[in-house]
Amino acid sequence: MSTPRGYTSFPSSADLFYFCTTSSTSEEDLNLHYAPPSKSSLRVGVLILGHDQVQLIDLAVVDMLANIGRNRIANLNAPASTIDRAVDEIDIRYVSESGEGSFPITSGARMPVTNSFEDAPQFDIIVIPGSFTSSELSTSALAFLTAQCSNQGMLAAMCIASGIVHLAQTGLLRQKRCTGPPSQLPSLRQRFPEAGWTEMPWTRHEQLWSSGSAITALDMVAAFLREYFWDRSEVVECALAAAGIAPLDTYDE
Repeated sequence: MSTPRGYTSFPSSADLFYFCTTSSTSEEDLNLHYAPPSKSSLRVGVLILGHDQVQLIDLAVVDMLANIGRNRIANLNAPASTIDRAVDEIDIRYVSESGEGSFPITSGARMPVTNSFEDAPQFDIIVIPGSFTSSELSTSALAFLTAQCSNQGMLAAMCIASGIVHLAQTGLLRQKRCTGPPSQLPSLRQRFPEAGWTEMPWTRHEQLWSSGSAITALDMVAAFLREYFWDRSEVVECALAAAGIAPLDTYDE
């Protein structure tokens, strides 16, 4: 089974019993941790860490993230209240080591690079597309990826299919639950035995999200949006519906 869509952690039976029977209403006694309000703007960094073509479908998650921006929501004929609650700005950057030129995408397309490792800002969300090879990253690429993903302000690092290979090289997956393409898991377990590899459509461990394919990554980003933007649920569901993602309550039918 994949990680549940939407909210990904639930109280245990013991916790529920305590909540229902304790007479205390203090946050400390109840051990309640409230999620903070979501940000009104996001910086998304798409990391181009090699010279291979990037699969066009790997970038679909970037488009889904952009869908919650006010400009996109307004184009969906959403109610005024939903448009008002949309995210003000989604700033998407495409980052490579040199920061120059463009990078190749399958289907004969190319995408311009916007930043280098040196001038890229700290991102809220990192997207790591898959790669057709598993070559070693350069020292500068490892340093940049490690710095971005170790920052306390980062909301999520999203590895699309074989993109997990890049993150694994940083050592940040030590004892972290993660997944990748099913056909590559045996070699990944051998190459990076310190990581907690599991065969699932997608999974997450704290801020590290990974998928087995570009298709299951769409469910993964939908779960992230529903969880992080809990206070903009009408915006999220509007954006996901436009992308063809079914509402949560349809999956159990």
